[in-house]
Amino acid sequence: MKHTQVAIIGAGPVGLFTAFYARLRGLDVTLIDSLENVGGQVNHLYPQKDILDVPGYVKIEGEALIRQLAEQTQQLNPNYMLETTVTDVAYDAVGQTFVLQTNHEALQADRVILAIGHGAFEPKRLPDGIGADLEGEGVYYVVDDLNKFKDQIVLVAGGGDTAVDQALAIAKVAKKVYLTHRRDRFRAMAYTLDQLAVSSIERVTPYNITAISKIADGELEVTLNTSTTEVAQQLMVDSVVVNYGFKSDSQLFEQWRCQPTVARQRCVVQQNMQSSVPGLYAVGDIAGYANKTDLIATGFGEGTIAVNGILQDLEPALAGPLHSSGYIIQDGQVDPLQ
Repeated sequence: MKHTQVAIIGAGPVGLFTAFYARLRGLDVTLIDSLENVGGQVNHLYPQKDILDVPGYVKIEGEALIRQLAEQTQQLNPNYMLETTVTDVAYDAVGQTFVLQTNHEALQADRVILAIGHGAFEPKRLPDGIGADLEGEGVYYVVDDLNKFKDQIVLVAGGGDTAVDQALAIAKVAKKVYLTHRRDRFRAMAYTLDQLAVSSIERVTPYNITAISKIADGELEVTLNTSTTEVAQQLMVDSVVVNYGFKSDSQLFEQWRCQPTVARQRCVVQQNMQSSVPGLYAVGDIAGYANKTDLIATGFGEGTIAVNGILQDLEPALAGPLHSSGYIIQDGQVDPLQ
């Protein structure tokens, strides 16, 4: 059975930075994710959305952020176990170690950090199977390449930050963009709404999509109805992009033999990000405590706190502060400046 000092479950932005910081502090790290590549929700649901709340960036696209985090982490060569689902975690109280069972092989870890966000996720789809036969062929839930909408007429559905951001991004390459929402008001941030107000995007509110059909020339006929009356209108478009958010399942770890305390689908943590199980930590959206704010920046800070807590347990001599200005990364190692 392979052994690692720290197993980090989840390779989204918070998991990546936590792995980097743990390696920076000299810990042996294994990063585990069920997907085939790193990046989590950011990389798979809104890679081309501008993220505005990462320190040091005026704005950065999700895909670019993940690429930078992956390159940063790769400098120090952590171990990766991708396309790997953790099916069980057992805690040995005597040896104070964990055994992680996966769909491939078992792994022994001295400490475990959960960085699984809200758990397994998938986009919320249109109700009643609307457009199901056109998914990937005109109806999209993930925008992975803006060029597919070049010179098209596109309808974006949704009222939150991601929907408005996607509409603004698509408008840069499309011939025409409509944005529809079931309410008159959008729930995006003020900065984003200011951009929408001066854009060429045509808002169609308050409407729900009630039907999508492909006609002879390949165009999509979209039927929109108001939520309170039977008033309907049709739009002819080339593509429909739906962003109703995503549904997630954080119950994965609730099936494990190792059972941390959970409240409101979050793992309850102490000030050092340790859960009710000694040696099991949680960071990012899955971590729960009073006045928690779900931001990537919050998760970055939590990752460093968890790693320093682990150092206090495993390597007390290394647990003091590390000022990165006194070190360089060279050949996969952290070396002090001469």
